Amino acid sequence: MDTKEYYLDDFVDYLNKNDKSSGTISTYTTNINDFIKYYTESYGEKFIPGNVIMMDLQDYRNYLLNIKRQKASTINNKIAALKEYFYFLQSNGIIKNNPAENLKKIRTNKPTAPKGFSDSDFRKIKRYVYRSQKNLWIVVFELLSKTGVRVSELINIRLADITINERSGNLRVIGKNQKERNIPLHLDVRKAIISYMEDRDRMSISSDYLLISERKRPFTRSGIFKILKRWANDTNIKIHPHMFRHHFAIQILNTPNADINTVQLLLGHESIESSAIYLKVRQEDLEESINAISDY
Repeated sequence: MDTKEYYLDDFVDYLNKNDKSSGTISTYTTNINDFIKYYTESYGEKFIPGNVIMMDLQDYRNYLLNIKRQKASTINNKIAALKEYFYFLQSNGIIKNNPAENLKKIRTNKPTAPKGFSDSDFRKIKRYVYRSQKNLWIVVFELLSKTGVRVSELINIRLADITINERSGNLRVIGKNQKERNIPLHLDVRKAIISYMEDRDRMSISSDYLLISERKRPFTRSGIFKILKRWANDTNIKIHPHMFRHHFAIQILNTPNADINTVQLLLGHESIESSAIYLKVRQEDLEESINAISDY
Protein backbone atom coordinates (compact mmCIF):
# COMPACT_ATOMS: atom_id res chain seq x y z
CA MET A 1 0.00 0.00 0.00
CA ASP A 2 1.38 3.38 -1.01
CA THR A 3 1.04 5.51 2.12
CA LYS A 4 2.01 8.66 0.22
CA GLU A 5 -0.89 8.17 -2.17
CA TYR A 6 -3.34 8.16 0.71
CA TYR A 7 -1.50 10.93 2.61
CA LEU A 8 -0.98 8.60 5.56
CA ASP A 9 2.56 9.82 6.20
CA ASP A 10 1.28 13.39 6.32
CA PHE A 11 -1.56 12.24 8.53
CA VAL A 12 0.91 10.71 10.98
CA ASP A 13 2.87 13.98 11.05
CA TYR A 14 -0.38 15.81 11.74
CA LEU A 15 -1.18 13.49 14.65
CA ASN A 16 2.30 13.93 16.09
CA LYS A 17 1.98 17.70 15.95
CA ASN A 18 -1.29 17.38 17.84
CA ASP A 19 0.45 15.43 20.62
CA LYS A 20 -1.29 12.15 19.93
CA SER A 21 0.32 9.22 21.69
CA SER A 22 2.22 6.59 19.75
CA GLY A 23 -0.49 4.09 20.63
CA THR A 24 -3.23 6.34 19.26
CA ILE A 25 -1.27 6.99 16.08
CA SER A 26 -0.71 3.28 15.54
CA THR A 27 -4.39 2.51 16.14
CA TYR A 28 -5.54 5.32 13.84
CA THR A 29 -3.33 4.27 10.95
CA THR A 30 -4.37 0.63 11.36
CA ASN A 31 -8.03 1.65 11.32
CA ILE A 32 -7.57 3.81 8.22
CA ASN A 33 -5.79 0.98 6.41
CA ASP A 34 -8.61 -1.39 7.38
CA PHE A 35 -11.14 0.96 5.83
CA ILE A 36 -9.08 1.35 2.65
CA LYS A 37 -8.90 -2.44 2.33
CA TYR A 38 -12.65 -2.73 2.87
CA TYR A 39 -13.32 -0.01 0.30
CA THR A 40 -11.21 -1.53 -2.47
CA GLU A 41 -12.55 -5.05 -1.89
CA SER A 42 -16.19 -3.98 -1.59
CA TYR A 43 -16.36 -1.57 -4.49
CA GLY A 44 -13.71 -3.09 -6.75
CA GLU A 45 -12.07 0.25 -7.38
CA LYS A 46 -8.99 2.15 -6.34
CA PHE A 47 -9.28 4.10 -3.12
CA ILE A 48 -9.29 7.83 -3.75
CA PRO A 49 -10.08 9.90 -0.62
CA GLY A 50 -11.99 12.51 -2.60
CA ASN A 51 -14.39 9.91 -3.98
CA VAL A 52 -15.56 8.69 -0.57
CA ILE A 53 -19.07 9.76 0.43
CA MET A 54 -20.88 9.48 3.72
CA MET A 55 -22.87 6.46 2.52
CA ASP A 56 -19.61 4.53 2.09
CA LEU A 57 -18.74 5.21 5.71
CA GLN A 58 -22.22 4.28 6.89
CA ASP A 59 -22.01 1.02 4.95
CA TYR A 60 -18.66 0.31 6.57
CA ARG A 61 -20.05 1.01 10.02
CA ASN A 62 -22.97 -1.35 9.36
CA TYR A 63 -20.60 -3.97 7.99
CA LEU A 64 -18.54 -3.88 11.17
CA LEU A 65 -21.65 -4.05 13.33
CA ASN A 66 -23.78 -6.61 11.51
CA ILE A 67 -21.31 -8.74 9.56
CA LYS A 68 -18.13 -8.62 11.62
CA ARG A 69 -20.16 -8.40 14.85
CA GLN A 70 -17.66 -6.06 16.43
CA LYS A 71 -18.33 -4.30 19.71
CA ALA A 72 -19.75 -0.79 19.65
CA SER A 73 -16.66 0.55 21.42
CA THR A 74 -14.39 -0.98 18.76
CA ILE A 75 -16.48 0.46 15.94
CA ASN A 76 -16.54 3.88 17.58
CA ASN A 77 -12.75 3.87 17.79
CA LYS A 78 -12.61 3.23 14.05
CA ILE A 79 -15.13 5.99 13.41
CA ALA A 80 -13.02 8.36 15.49
CA ALA A 81 -10.00 7.54 13.33
CA LEU A 82 -11.96 8.12 10.12
CA LYS A 83 -13.29 11.41 11.40
CA GLU A 84 -9.79 12.58 12.24
CA TYR A 85 -8.40 11.39 8.91
CA PHE A 86 -11.00 13.06 6.71
CA TYR A 87 -10.89 16.22 8.81
CA PHE A 88 -7.15 16.36 8.19
CA LEU A 89 -7.65 15.87 4.45
CA GLN A 90 -10.27 18.60 4.21
CA SER A 91 -8.47 21.12 6.41
CA ASN A 92 -5.38 20.75 4.21
CA GLY A 93 -7.33 21.20 0.98
CA ILE A 94 -6.79 17.64 -0.20
CA ILE A 95 -10.53 16.95 -0.41
CA LYS A 96 -13.38 19.42 -0.79
CA ASN A 97 -16.00 17.79 1.43
CA ASN A 98 -15.60 15.82 4.63
CA PRO A 99 -17.76 12.66 4.34
CA ALA A 100 -17.21 11.77 8.00
CA GLU A 101 -18.29 15.11 9.44
CA ASN A 102 -21.81 13.98 10.33
CA LEU A 103 -21.08 10.29 10.72
CA LYS A 104 -22.69 9.10 13.95
CA LYS A 105 -21.12 6.69 16.37
CA ILE A 106 -22.84 3.62 17.75
CA ARG A 107 -24.71 4.31 20.96
CA THR A 108 -23.05 2.33 23.72
CA ASN A 109 -24.47 3.60 26.98
CA LYS A 110 -27.99 2.77 27.98
CA PRO A 111 -29.62 5.34 30.26
CA THR A 112 -28.67 4.68 33.84
CA ALA A 113 -30.54 5.86 36.85
CA PRO A 114 -28.96 8.76 38.71
CA LYS A 115 -27.55 8.17 42.14
CA GLY A 116 -29.99 8.79 44.95
CA PHE A 117 -29.88 9.24 48.69
CA SER A 118 -29.68 6.38 51.11
CA ASP A 119 -32.61 6.40 53.52
CA SER A 120 -30.35 7.43 56.38
CA ASP A 121 -28.79 10.29 54.40
CA PHE A 122 -32.21 11.54 53.32
CA ARG A 123 -33.48 11.54 56.91
CA LYS A 124 -30.33 13.30 58.06
CA ILE A 125 -30.79 16.07 55.48
CA LYS A 126 -34.47 16.43 56.37
CA ARG A 127 -33.68 16.63 60.09
CA TYR A 128 -31.02 19.26 59.44
CA VAL A 129 -33.35 21.38 57.25
CA TYR A 130 -36.23 21.28 59.72
CA ARG A 131 -33.99 22.03 62.69
CA SER A 132 -32.85 25.19 60.91
CA GLN A 133 -36.43 26.49 61.28
CA LYS A 134 -35.91 28.36 58.02
CA ASN A 135 -39.19 28.19 56.15
CA LEU A 136 -37.46 28.96 52.86
CA TRP A 137 -35.20 25.95 53.26
CA ILE A 138 -38.11 23.75 54.29
CA VAL A 139 -40.25 24.69 51.29
CA VAL A 140 -37.32 24.13 48.92
CA PHE A 141 -36.66 20.73 50.49
CA GLU A 142 -40.30 19.64 50.36
CA LEU A 143 -40.85 20.81 46.80
CA LEU A 144 -37.73 19.03 45.55
CA SER A 145 -38.36 15.80 47.44
CA LYS A 146 -42.15 15.50 47.12
CA THR A 147 -42.88 16.93 43.67
CA GLY A 148 -39.76 15.86 41.74
CA VAL A 149 -39.43 19.24 40.02
CA ARG A 150 -36.22 20.25 38.30
CA VAL A 151 -34.38 23.32 39.62
CA SER A 152 -35.30 25.22 36.46
CA GLU A 153 -38.95 24.42 37.18
CA LEU A 154 -38.63 25.17 40.89
CA ILE A 155 -37.41 28.74 40.43
CA ASN A 156 -40.15 29.46 37.91
CA ILE A 157 -43.07 28.45 40.12
CA ARG A 158 -45.51 31.33 40.38
CA LEU A 159 -48.18 31.83 43.01
CA ALA A 160 -50.84 31.35 40.35
CA ASP A 161 -49.44 27.84 39.73
CA ILE A 162 -50.33 26.74 43.27
CA THR A 163 -53.73 25.66 44.49
CA ILE A 164 -54.15 24.70 48.14
CA ASN A 165 -57.42 23.60 49.66
CA GLU A 166 -58.22 22.21 53.08
CA ARG A 167 -57.43 18.62 52.14
CA SER A 168 -55.62 18.81 48.83
CA GLY A 169 -53.40 20.90 46.63
CA ASN A 170 -52.01 21.08 43.13
CA LEU A 171 -48.90 22.45 41.49
CA ARG A 172 -48.92 23.44 37.85
CA VAL A 173 -45.47 23.01 36.33
CA ILE A 174 -44.23 24.22 32.96
CA GLY A 175 -41.45 21.83 32.04
CA LYS A 176 -39.23 21.17 29.06
CA ASN A 177 -40.54 22.31 25.70
CA GLN A 178 -43.23 24.29 27.56
CA LYS A 179 -45.01 21.05 28.40
CA GLU A 180 -47.48 21.46 31.26
CA ARG A 181 -48.11 18.92 34.00
CA ASN A 182 -50.03 18.97 37.27
CA ILE A 183 -48.62 17.50 40.47
CA PRO A 184 -50.81 16.85 43.52
CA LEU A 185 -49.30 18.45 46.62
CA HIS A 186 -48.45 16.27 49.61
CA LEU A 187 -49.58 17.55 53.02
CA ASP A 188 -45.96 18.33 53.98
CA VAL A 189 -45.56 20.47 50.87
CA ARG A 190 -48.79 22.32 51.54
CA LYS A 191 -47.75 23.05 55.12
CA ALA A 192 -44.33 24.24 53.98
CA ILE A 193 -45.80 26.58 51.38
CA ILE A 194 -48.31 28.06 53.84
CA SER A 195 -45.60 28.71 56.45
CA TYR A 196 -43.31 30.25 53.86
CA MET A 197 -46.10 32.46 52.53
CA GLU A 198 -46.63 33.78 56.05
CA ASP A 199 -42.97 34.83 56.09
CA ARG A 200 -43.44 36.52 52.73
CA ASP A 201 -46.44 38.43 54.00
CA ARG A 202 -44.48 39.69 57.01
CA MET A 203 -41.76 40.89 54.62
CA SER A 204 -44.37 42.57 52.39
CA ILE A 205 -43.18 40.70 49.30
CA SER A 206 -45.50 41.14 46.33
CA SER A 207 -43.68 39.14 43.64
CA ASP A 208 -45.62 36.71 41.47
CA TYR A 209 -42.85 34.14 41.94
CA LEU A 210 -43.02 31.76 44.89
CA LEU A 211 -39.36 31.64 45.90
CA ILE A 212 -37.85 35.03 46.67
CA SER A 213 -34.29 35.74 47.77
CA GLU A 214 -33.20 37.99 50.63
CA ARG A 215 -32.90 40.76 48.06
CA LYS A 216 -36.60 40.28 47.35
CA ARG A 217 -35.89 38.99 43.86
CA PRO A 218 -36.90 35.68 42.28
CA PHE A 219 -34.42 32.91 43.00
CA THR A 220 -31.92 31.89 40.34
CA ARG A 221 -30.42 28.46 39.72
CA SER A 222 -27.21 29.57 41.42
CA GLY A 223 -29.20 30.69 44.44
CA ILE A 224 -30.74 27.24 44.86
CA PHE A 225 -27.37 25.57 44.33
CA LYS A 226 -25.89 27.75 47.10
CA ILE A 227 -28.55 26.51 49.49
CA LEU A 228 -27.90 22.88 48.53
CA LYS A 229 -24.16 23.40 48.89
CA ARG A 230 -24.70 24.72 52.41
CA TRP A 231 -26.75 21.63 53.25
CA ALA A 232 -24.08 19.37 51.78
CA ASN A 233 -21.27 21.05 53.71
CA ASP A 234 -23.12 21.02 57.02
CA THR A 235 -24.34 17.41 56.76
CA ASN A 236 -21.24 16.06 54.99
CA ILE A 237 -23.53 14.41 52.43
CA LYS A 238 -23.18 14.71 48.67
CA ILE A 239 -26.24 16.59 47.42
CA HIS A 240 -27.33 17.28 43.86
CA PRO A 241 -30.82 18.52 42.98
CA HIS A 242 -31.46 15.55 40.69
CA MET A 243 -30.98 13.24 43.67
CA PHE A 244 -34.25 14.58 45.10
CA ARG A 245 -35.96 13.86 41.78
CA HIS A 246 -34.57 10.33 41.91
CA HIS A 247 -35.78 9.89 45.48
CA PHE A 248 -39.24 11.10 44.54
CA ALA A 249 -39.49 8.67 41.62
CA ILE A 250 -38.48 5.68 43.74
CA GLN A 251 -40.93 6.62 46.48
CA ILE A 252 -43.74 6.85 43.94
CA LEU A 253 -42.91 3.43 42.49
CA ASN A 254 -43.01 1.95 45.97
CA THR A 255 -46.58 3.12 46.59
CA PRO A 256 -49.67 1.02 45.78
CA ASN A 257 -51.31 1.50 42.38
CA ALA A 258 -48.31 3.42 40.97
CA ASP A 259 -46.49 2.30 37.84
CA ILE A 260 -44.00 3.60 35.32
CA ASN A 261 -46.66 5.69 33.63
CA THR A 262 -47.29 7.49 36.91
CA VAL A 263 -43.62 8.38 37.14
CA GLN A 264 -43.59 9.60 33.55
CA LEU A 265 -46.54 11.91 34.16
CA LEU A 266 -45.25 13.31 37.45
CA LEU A 267 -41.66 13.85 36.30
CA GLY A 268 -42.64 15.20 32.88
CA HIS A 269 -40.53 12.73 30.90
CA GLU A 270 -40.91 12.88 27.14
CA SER A 271 -40.54 9.13 26.74
CA ILE A 272 -41.32 6.11 28.86
CA GLU A 273 -37.67 5.02 28.48
CA SER A 274 -36.55 7.96 30.62
CA SER A 275 -38.80 6.79 33.43
CA ALA A 276 -37.93 3.11 32.99
CA ILE A 277 -34.46 3.60 34.47
CA TYR A 278 -36.07 3.86 37.90
CA LEU A 279 -37.51 0.38 37.48
CA LYS A 280 -33.96 -0.87 37.12
CA VAL A 281 -33.04 0.72 40.42
CA ARG A 282 -35.96 -0.92 42.16
CA GLN A 283 -34.91 -4.30 40.72
CA GLU A 284 -31.39 -3.73 42.03
CA ASP A 285 -32.82 -2.99 45.47
CA LEU A 286 -34.77 -6.26 45.32
CA GLU A 287 -31.64 -8.18 44.36
CA GLU A 288 -29.74 -6.67 47.28
CA SER A 289 -32.53 -7.69 49.62
CA ILE A 290 -32.48 -11.27 48.33
CA ASN A 291 -28.70 -11.47 48.61
CA ALA A 292 -28.88 -10.18 52.17
CA ILE A 293 -31.06 -13.11 53.29
CA SER A 294 -29.18 -15.35 55.66
CA ASP A 295 -29.51 -19.12 55.68
CA TYR A 296 -32.71 -20.39 57.27
